Amino acid sequence: MRLVSFWGKGGAGKTTCSASLAAGLSEEGMDILLLTTDPTPTLSDVLRFPLGPKPAKVNGFRGLWAAELSESAVIEMWKDRFGDEVYEVASSFLPVERDFIDYVARAPGVADQFMLYLLYEYWRAGGYDLIVWDTPASSGSIRLLRIEEEFYSHMNDAIRMYLRLKGFLEKIRRGKRDPLELIEEWRSLARGIMDLLTSDFHHLILVAIPERISYLLTLRMRDELEVMGISVRALIVNRLFRGCGCEKLSRMIEIHAKVLEEFKASFNHVRVIENVDYEPVGKEGLLKFYEYLRELI
Repeated sequence: MRLVSFWGKGGAGKTTCSASLAAGLSEEGMDILLLTTDPTPTLSDVLRFPLGPKPAKVNGFRGLWAAELSESAVIEMWKDRFGDEVYEVASSFLPVERDFIDYVARAPGVADQFMLYLLYEYWRAGGYDLIVWDTPASSGSIRLLRIEEEFYSHMNDAIRMYLRLKGFLEKIRRGKRDPLELIEEWRSLARGIMDLLTSDFHHLILVAIPERISYLLTLRMRDELEVMGISVRALIVNRLFRGCGCEKLSRMIEIHAKVLEEFKASFNHVRVIENVDYEPVGKEGLLKFYEYLRELI
């Protein structure tokens, strides 16, 4: 099963592109899971269907399931999945109470980390032909991946620390599950997530608008992703203005044309979407916008 992710600065059109691609492919007979991990999601509004943190069949679409993974919901899901394990490891060598779980759950980056875990688990479980992932705005997306790399590194540090303390922990564990096993599971999980994101199963698409700041930010994002071994499969330049008889728009058209040429010089597989005269929301609007994305996958 493939994973298609859309990345870019806020307002570039990631959610629109994600929802349109998912809607179009579902109408062509594929079973699609559409996920958004944006902390202020708008996917429900774009689909015109109320969503929660667990996948739901979207009414009116042939084979589309979707979910909005908000930070508050993800924190509770993290506590259900990992809270006891974290407490078990920590309490093996620190005098902590159960409220330690709540403290860790609200630590910076934990929700981002768990969103990746959920994404990975959906991919590994199968059941869909394709997962479409609407990522957070650019800075959040890069931070999310950096956390993943740091998490993997910290797991190695934790294992080495545990090995030094193993003799002491063996005496105080009193029959609990070996913390080293849990730490090793977390380490394997972190590596599995990074392996997915750097694999051929993952198709990463950047979304930008034809403005200079967007161009520079997109270049930085591409470079950071490539440092982490994640290749960009395509770039969408969205909301492009071309010829227009309106004098007030002439300067904007010149800027868009200039920046578009810079994008084309810096990226392979550039797809241009001109500014549309309709709102790409709901089934009709999304399927109409899908025509720009049909050959993307």
